[in-house]
Amino acid sequence: MARSRWSKTLVIVLVLCLVGAAAFAQVQNKKFNDPSRANQTYYMCTFVMGVEYWVAAFEGFKDCAKQLGVKAVYTGTGEYKLPEQVTAFEQIFVKNPAGIALSPIDDAGFVEPVKAAAAKKIPVVTFASNTSTDKPAFVTSDNVKEGQAAARAIAKALGGKGKVMVTRNTQSNHQIRVNTFIDTMKKEFPDIQVVAEVLTQQDNQKAYTAVMQTAQKYPDLGAVFSPEGPSGRGAAQAAVELAGGGTPKIKVMCCDMDATILQLLQEGKMFGSIQPNAYVQGYLCMMMLYLIKNDMLDPLNGALAKGGWDMSLPVVDNGLDIITADTAKYFYTDKWQARRGSTNFKPW
Repeated sequence: MARSRWSKTLVIVLVLCLVGAAAFAQVQNKKFNDPSRANQTYYMCTFVMGVEYWVAAFEGFKDCAKQLGVKAVYTGTGEYKLPEQVTAFEQIFVKNPAGIALSPIDDAGFVEPVKAAAAKKIPVVTFASNTSTDKPAFVTSDNVKEGQAAARAIAKALGGKGKVMVTRNTQSNHQIRVNTFIDTMKKEFPDIQVVAEVLTQQDNQKAYTAVMQTAQKYPDLGAVFSPEGPSGRGAAQAAVELAGGGTPKIKVMCCDMDATILQLLQEGKMFGSIQPNAYVQGYLCMMMLYLIKNDMLDPLNGALAKGGWDMSLPVVDNGLDIITADTAKYFYTDKWQARRGSTNFKPW
């Protein structure tokens, strides 16, 4: 009886291996932009849909979809609220999409939703921010490099001495930027003191108030680093007001950009901005999802045995730019879109 059960099990394993082998044997003959895949729909899901950052990300996502001959749709939330984004993700999930590019508000809130998608063999690639759930890929700029770049640029501008503050929020990639900024200051610039860390949750009014209060306590405050744009705008407003409307003594640097930040940079009212290459980020997300969904790769690994994703790219770096007063003119999204003849978040 035991031998009979073993024989049956062996037969099942062999059949599965043969099925898998047949599926992957023709990988080298597969083509991109196959008309049979024209009905595949891929979604991008973010939070706070009005943020300009997502415009470029979806343009890259959409361009790649056009080139591959599949469909691309953008969706997200109106506010920075976890339950809203989870609901948006679940609404995509029930449509059985070909794949989802997800930038989660935080890790914990999306652990189970991403697991549920994986159980249904819906590939999820995270970008910009991440979740710890096992997934095929995470596309991002290097948040450690961003924090280091911000610290070194500010330290150089301050001559290696002075007082600085940071704003925070609970988003995972933003935490890395701020933590790295602080660590870099401690290790490389011991004469610069981080005197305040304020939780602003990407609220420009909270950032404005935080800078005003910190500057009152530390009149010689020299700089502010915010890991995102909204807090950066609020910090810059406070710095300008403290300078009586002129060139601020407090050097404000943030990550991400929009038209207001670019104008502040050009007018000398803001020190700098670190811009992850959002377009490339979106493009690479679409490419990763397409490769996974259509078994375009036959990697030399144990994917068939473990039952996981055939491709695993833990981190794909999309690069970044440091925007200054001299380069800000090249980053206006509306001018870029006008040249491209594109419309915000229009599906393809």
